[in-house]
Amino acid sequence: MLILLAVIGLPVAWLIAEFKLKRPVRITLGVLAILCSFGVAAIIGMLSELNYNAWYGSATKDLIDTTVNQIEDGQLDRVMTILRSLNRQYHPTYENRANYRELVEDATARMKGDVEISSGGAWNAPPFEHATWVGHWENDTGFWIVINDVGRPFDIIRSGYPRMKMETVSLSEDCRTLTFHEESRWRHTLTLINKYEAKHEWFDLEKQSVWQTDLLHRLIRPTPEQRTMTQQSPAGDVLKAAPEE
Repeated sequence: MLILLAVIGLPVAWLIAEFKLKRPVRITLGVLAILCSFGVAAIIGMLSELNYNAWYGSATKDLIDTTVNQIEDGQLDRVMTILRSLNRQYHPTYENRANYRELVEDATARMKGDVEISSGGAWNAPPFEHATWVGHWENDTGFWIVINDVGRPFDIIRSGYPRMKMETVSLSEDCRTLTFHEESRWRHTLTLINKYEAKHEWFDLEKQSVWQTDLLHRLIRPTPEQRTMTQQSPAGDVLKAAPEE
């Protein structure tokens, strides 16, 4: 109550003083009114932050508890589907809260089975996405395919000479199957087994038959930690002349 009276009373008193009271009183009331407004703004900001922390923390705790409980109950596939969907829908920004609490509530309800996961809906995200294909794919014989996302949907080249850009590139709706043509002779079909392996089928368009199939592996760059563990010192630092006796 005292804070409310100060917030309302000081600016009013300052306004009245501007017309009736002496200069020192006007200055004093003005300074107090300004300081009071700063204090109120600071208190409101602090309370807002505490409120945000409370509901962010509550929502996150609920998400963690539900995730752990459902995994322990053997619902790993459902949990992974919901987490992938949540990841694709949540876009954090400094401008707002990005519907975090609402998204978490929707996610936990579906994890628990309280709400059905509709086929093809926003909460039924497939395990693969456009970015899964981007990179260098290679089989055990050294044949490789490089896929980048500059084109629509991709630009693709393969090993061999001359380097040929693939044509008529198409990606299935679930992002699992990638198809492209090599001139008018070959149709390549890549089907993901997981995020790191794909079955590759060569189809001969002239003979209308499958020429061969192989397995492509997506090459992964080593992490800095992995490189450090196998780092070799330059020869000059290792091989030093033995001191003369």
